[in-house]
Amino acid sequence: MNWELIKNKLCRLVATAAILLGGAMLSAAASGSMPFWAAILGLFAAVIMLNAVCGILLAHPEESVGQPAPAPRKHPAVQLRVVRGGHAA
Repeated sequence: MNWELIKNKLCRLVATAAILLGGAMLSAAASGSMPFWAAILGLFAAVIMLNAVCGILLAHPEESVGQPAPAPRKHPAVQLRVVRGGHAA
């Protein structure tokens, strides 16, 4: 199976779980069933998980490292001529 597809699906699953867990902890802290410090610690962990997932998903694939960069194209020089009034057109 394609490793990129597996990585993409797994990262999306972890991101969704982190967002849902953060929302559950926030509402639990608001209702008083969870201590505030535990909710802050859990939200911090959820942000770290989201940061890791975004870093994995936005990383450049390894195959592009071996390919050479395209050569820069040179644009032809445009010849300007002076017209009435001394301005180039």
